[in-house]
Amino acid sequence: MRPIKPLALAAAAALVSALPAAGQVKKSDDHCRPASGVHMVDTSAIVTDEFLTKMQEVGVSTVARYYDYENETITGKRLRPEELPLIARYGMSVAVVFQHNNNKAATFQDWRNRGPADAREALKLAARMEQPQTSAIYFGVDGDFVGPPGRGAPFFTDDVIGYFEEINRVFYEENVGYTIGVYGSGETCFTLIGEGLAGFCWLSHSHGFTGTQDALSAGSWDIQQYLHGTCGGRAVDFNEFQSPDAFVGQWRPGD
Repeated sequence: MRPIKPLALAAAAALVSALPAAGQVKKSDDHCRPASGVHMVDTSAIVTDEFLTKMQEVGVSTVARYYDYENETITGKRLRPEELPLIARYGMSVAVVFQHNNNKAATFQDWRNRGPADAREALKLAARMEQPQTSAIYFGVDGDFVGPPGRGAPFFTDDVIGYFEEINRVFYEENVGYTIGVYGSGETCFTLIGEGLAGFCWLSHSHGFTGTQDALSAGSWDIQQYLHGTCGGRAVDFNEFQSPDAFVGQWRPGD
């Protein structure tokens, strides 16, 4: 299996001391204003000039969009090739995450089928978008599905690990250079990065999920997502990086 790039974390004491107190939740609605300090927006709708103009005003440098099957779970969720030159025109980068019912445990229980299928669909779309192989493709684990045994909760840790093992296998067999990222809880990030199955952690806004408060306290994330909000005429999630110039697997279309 190809080596996975190490997690790009900033866990130094100075950074940890600057983190918000445990339980403090950042809200996207509070950041729909000029130069708000956010670095990325994720949206499940096709981008427009009007939307990107507003995001530029807010200070966004990266737009996160989705890879999905043609029967996308939300109309407009799947990244379209025609969005890329528009995003580039605003001087912004793109990040991508594959999600198709990745908020359902059944997706991971079917890891023998869904892992390889999702990996191949992601690679097909990456080729169509001309996504450079120096970037990352994230895969969502959009639920509290990973945790230690004995807690009494219905965790699906082995299934999630199996899903990512299959993704890694397909990427290795296809000899591609993309870093695999994970979107999910703190425990999901800790587990998959610890197993060498992911190289970036995008921490979801669900702060009640297992391990997420620990990840926030330790600064163990590459992208931190804020609570849902509305900005630019649509539902959005704003996100921050560890620093404005941090590399989290994003790429500039056309470069």
